[in-house]
Amino acid sequence: MNRFIDLAERWVVGIGVLAALLLVPLVLATTWEVISRYALDAPTIWAYEIGYTLTGAHFLLALAYTLRQGEHIRIDVLSVFLSPQARRRIDAVVYALVLPILVWLSWTLWHYMADGYARGETSGQSALNLPVWPFRAVFTLAFATLALQVLCELLKSFVRREPKVQRP
Repeated sequence: MNRFIDLAERWVVGIGVLAALLLVPLVLATTWEVISRYALDAPTIWAYEIGYTLTGAHFLLALAYTLRQGEHIRIDVLSVFLSPQARRRIDAVVYALVLPILVWLSWTLWHYMADGYARGETSGQSALNLPVWPFRAVFTLAFATLALQVLCELLKSFVRREPKVQRP
């Protein structure tokens, strides 16, 4: 089980790195738009749509990585008074409730993406008018990866994992 968790979390970290790398084209596109609009008096037709799709993709793809790092918002008012074992049990219940919802959502988003592709649907948000299926594919990937990380967290709540010891 530890091997599965390690492999799954390696995938999650890879998606998290991809999410971080999306900031580079986002900053470049935004910078070019500002220069183009205000210095050259020639606004682009593509920067708005590229900007909001990259921002959305960055946010969505970082969900699972954020969970893995334990950085999602928690309300610790009551849990600070509980033992670590009780907290793990509560986490297990929550993850067990959330996991089927995320699997269903991922499945539904897959079909939503496929429908957009089959219809040749476009965004209609700007003159660029991008096809919507790539962004919907990001939705699908993000929620499937989040479901995978929730499964890992559920498994970790049952299996006490010893920290890895680095040997020389």
